[in-house]
Amino acid sequence: MLCSIISTNTQGARGIDITLVTEHYPPYQIVELNNTITGFTAELMTEVMKRGQYTYSLDSYPWTIAYNFALQKPNHCIFSIARIPSRENFFRWIGKVTNDNKAIVWGLKGNQNYQINSLEDVKRHRVAVKRNNAPHQALLDKGFIEGENLYVLDNANALINVLYSRAEIDFIVADDITIAYRAKLAGVDINLLQRVFEIDNLWSDFYLACNRETDEKIISKLTLVIEGIHKDGTYHRLLNKWKSKMIDLN
Repeated sequence: MLCSIISTNTQGARGIDITLVTEHYPPYQIVELNNTITGFTAELMTEVMKRGQYTYSLDSYPWTIAYNFALQKPNHCIFSIARIPSRENFFRWIGKVTNDNKAIVWGLKGNQNYQINSLEDVKRHRVAVKRNNAPHQALLDKGFIEGENLYVLDNANALINVLYSRAEIDFIVADDITIAYRAKLAGVDINLLQRVFEIDNLWSDFYLACNRETDEKIISKLTLVIEGIHKDGTYHRLLNKWKSKMIDLN
C-alpha cells in the first residue's frame, strides 16, 4: 500500500527525466503529514537534481515497493540505500548520501545474560528485521536463516514493539541515529534499549543508486554532481544544518 507521494517538477513543460523513490526514514527523509518530504537526504537530492538540471519526481513508498521500482524501472533511482554485497550488481551506485552509519545490535536493558562478542554469538539468538531492508539482506548474506534466527516483519515501526513485547525476540539491528526515531514512533522509551554489539562491515554508508538500465548520461552526470557536492563543502553544510535534529546516542 502506498504511504505517501509528493512529486516535484522543476521544469514544468518537460517530461520527467528521473524518478526518485524513497521511504519514510527519519531523520534522513521524513514524510510530513501534508505529504511533503523533508530531511537531510531529501534536501541533498533536491540539490543534486538542481545542479543536474533534471526534471524529476520525488515519491515515497513502503521500502519494498520503492526498492522494486528502482530495481525494475529505468531512470528510477533510490535513496537512502545501504550498499551491501547482495545488492552490488542490482544497481548503478551513484554516490554516498550519508557517512559512517554503523550497524548496531540492540536489545532490552535488564537482559544482562547476553554474552555477545561476535556475529556468531548473535546467531544463537532471534533477531527481528524489516523485510528487504539492509539488516535483513545483510544478515541473510552472513548466514542467518529466516524462521530460525531471523524474524521478518513488513512494518519497520513494529520492530521495537516486537522487541519490547515478545520474549522470543532478543534483538533488532539499526544504526545509532535512526534507533531513537524508531523508539519514538513505537512509543517506547529509548532508555529501555541497550547497545549489545556493533557488527563490523555489515554496512557503513547509505547511497543514491539507480536502475541498471538508466540512461548512461544520467548516471555519469549524477555521479559527477554528487562528487562535486562532497568536494565543495555543500554536503557538510547541509549535514550541519540538519545535525541538530538528529539524535546521536554515541
